[in-house]
Amino acid sequence: MTEYRAARSPRRSRSSSTTSAMGSPGMPSSGGDVRMAELEARLDRLEGDPGMRERGQMLVRKVMPAEAGRHFRNAAREQLLGVRAIIDFWIARVDDLDTKAGNDGDRTTIEVE
Repeated sequence: MTEYRAARSPRRSRSSSTTSAMGSPGMPSSGGDVRMAELEARLDRLEGDPGMRERGQMLVRKVMPAEAGRHFRNAAREQLLGVRAIIDFWIARVDDLDTKAGNDGDRTTIEVE
C-alpha cells in the first residue's frame, strides 16, 4: 500500500519524470525508471491472475458436476419462459380491453375547424 502512495505522491514533479526517460532503451537509468519497471512487472502479475468471475467459475467447477450446471441453466431458461408467458398473457389482456373500449358507441367525435 505504501508503494502505491509513493507512486502517486504529489511531491514528485513532472519534470523529473520527463528527464528520467532519457536513458538507453530498455535499460533503467534512474530510480524513477526502476520504479516504473517494478510497477510494470507488478501489473503483469496482476493481469495474469484470474479475475473474480473466473475464480468463481473455477470454484463451481470443483464443487459441482457439469451435469448439475446444465440442469441449473435449463431451469433458468424455464423461469425466463415462464415470465414471458405471464407478460404475453397481460399484453393480450390489455389488447382485449383496448378492442372492447374501441367498440363503445358512447364516444362522440368532434371535429375542430
